[in-house]
Amino acid sequence: NGIASISKLATEESLFGVFANYPMGTILSILAIILIGTFFITSADSGTFVLGMMTTNGSQNPSNSVKVLWGILLTTIALVLLYSGGLQALQNTMIIAALPFSIVMALMTFSLLKALNKEAKEFGIGKLKKRK
Repeated sequence: NGIASISKLATEESLFGVFANYPMGTILSILAIILIGTFFITSADSGTFVLGMMTTNGSQNPSNSVKVLWGILLTTIALVLLYSGGLQALQNTMIIAALPFSIVMALMTFSLLKALNKEAKEFGIGKLKKRK
């Protein structure tokens, strides 16, 4: 009966539905919220740090004002996307933003295959040699 009721929950509620069936489910739910919050905070901090490094010509220690600016911009973009169309709009935007990177990945794969083929020819392992 517990599994059937969990399957009726929305995706984002299913973890808490599972915890509700365990002893100390409230404590587990609070712990999960803390861990999820920690994950988002550290991910946002890493993202703003990397963006700060890239926009200050590779500085290993970008200033706090640059990191705060990137944090505000990322937060604003996420909020606008969430309010305009919810999670679906955010997911669609991420797919569209990843499209140019997929083209770069395809070109990198082609380049790797080309380099491996060239190296195989140099070492004579590209084709089987006929034995006499």
